[in-house]
Amino acid sequence: MTIHRERPGVTVELIAKAKERVEAKSGVVLVPYQAEWGAPDTLVRLSSYDERLAETFGEVDAIELAAEGGATVLGYRVTNGAAAAASYEQPDAFRVEALYPGLRGNDLKIAVISSASEPGKKELQVQGPIRTEKYSFANADELAAKTNQSIYVRVKKLGDAAISLMPEIALAGGTSGAPAWSASDATKLFAAVSGADFDTMYLPFDDVAVQAAAKQFMNDRRTQNKKLSTLVIGGKSADDDNMDKHVERSVAQNARYVVNCAIAGEHNNGKTYGSLEWAAWVAGMIAATPAHESLTAVVVPLKKALKDWGHTEILRALGTGTLIATRDGGVYIIESAVNTLAVVGTGEREDYGKIRVSMTLDQIVNDISQVGKKYKGKLSNNDLGGAVFVSAVHAYMTVREQQGAIDSGWTFADLKNGVGDRRGFLLSAKPLDAIEYFDIDWEVL
Repeated sequence: MTIHRERPGVTVELIAKAKERVEAKSGVVLVPYQAEWGAPDTLVRLSSYDERLAETFGEVDAIELAAEGGATVLGYRVTNGAAAAASYEQPDAFRVEALYPGLRGNDLKIAVISSASEPGKKELQVQGPIRTEKYSFANADELAAKTNQSIYVRVKKLGDAAISLMPEIALAGGTSGAPAWSASDATKLFAAVSGADFDTMYLPFDDVAVQAAAKQFMNDRRTQNKKLSTLVIGGKSADDDNMDKHVERSVAQNARYVVNCAIAGEHNNGKTYGSLEWAAWVAGMIAATPAHESLTAVVVPLKKALKDWGHTEILRALGTGTLIATRDGGVYIIESAVNTLAVVGTGEREDYGKIRVSMTLDQIVNDISQVGKKYKGKLSNNDLGGAVFVSAVHAYMTVREQQGAIDSGWTFADLKNGVGDRRGFLLSAKPLDAIEYFDIDWEVL
């Protein structure tokens, strides 16, 4: 009875996973960042502009760039643990503390006045960069309960003394926890996010050693945790007009799960970013692009490139798996959606060097693995249990074929080698790429 009860669940969930993959904006991009506001050293899922605004005040360029294509952002504010929250208190009455530690809390202003909306009560006003919040209250307990919904502060009762009226005053005592990026920050970051689920990861480090460590981290996630995702890197701003430096990064990585961004220049928003910052945009676009579409020829919100690459430089970029933007009329487009795999190794193929193909491979493994983990222990290790899982994966793969993510002729079979709590399955499928080169022979009649 247990197997029959679970049969529709695993099938329905895998079909839902498959359908999600062609919905724009369904992907997740991990964005580590430093700022003076936001939950410290914590993964925060930001699915909308309002959520990003509340969490970062919209002031973190990396997050906004990553979200530009519509991907869900998994933000992680990196601190050194020394940040303190700004505050104000009335002894034996109440304490108002900024929601998050950091210097930005010192910009928040509060006042306690007589409530105009509820006569007989007082009102706490909290002025911040987004809006002014107002909370009427009769006592500290009521105020503490109401401010649990605040995007700026939290209130704690200190004693039974009445809260006094007070003019506007700024919170004070907030300190920064965001020194310059260091290798130790990267080490702490990798440990903190190793178990998270995301499609792409933006790396905010231009240090070659850290990038090498990040590649190893991503490989370990793939082999040990069975969590497949793509890393996006950039370079030093001083080298962004030098194709040799971009190529060096690609050659050093040479992996289908690493994308090297060589886009640099003025964004349509008027700000100028180097390749390291533009890598956040690329990571977000990869995560947001539906599985049946390619990033090749996608318009880049680039007003003016730092350098317009020549033909020879473009060929070098393509040959080494370096992602670049080139001018096409009045806009810039992604020349070819390539990852850094240029020298094919054991178990690899030439088409693995395209982002669409690599992402399809990862998505299929991730989707089947995630749903499989949920039903772990709920299917008997016999032919019937194996048949249930095979049926569910068949339903999933059928949808992926209809989407154009994989070619026809795929198979998924139960190896019927179940021993103890392990059972093997074999998936054979060919991921599809997009046509980029149209070779036309014209027979003139």
